Amino acid sequence: MRPSSRALFLIVAASVVLHISAVNTLAILIGYLAFERLDWWLAKRARARKFDGIIFEWDQSKEHPEEEVKGNLSRIRLTGQNQIITARIADLLREMF
Repeated sequence: MRPSSRALFLIVAASVVLHISAVNTLAILIGYLAFERLDWWLAKRARARKFDGIIFEWDQSKEHPEEEVKGNLSRIRLTGQNQIITARIADLLREMF
């Protein structure tokens, strides 16, 4: 999370132009930073839910044990080294986004 320096500058500049006191300007800045953090946290949580849905909502097929199914979709179940590599790539993608 990195708040926009432009937005911070505009808040301070508008406060000076509108003759808003330093205490009120500080309250506005704290509110902006808090909501910026909240937006970041909500986006991170939404991404985690999306990844969890992709990774963990699959069930093993009753007809073909080497496959996994989700609704009318199916995929081959990974084993051994392939599963480890795929899990590591998923972890890397989670960290990137």
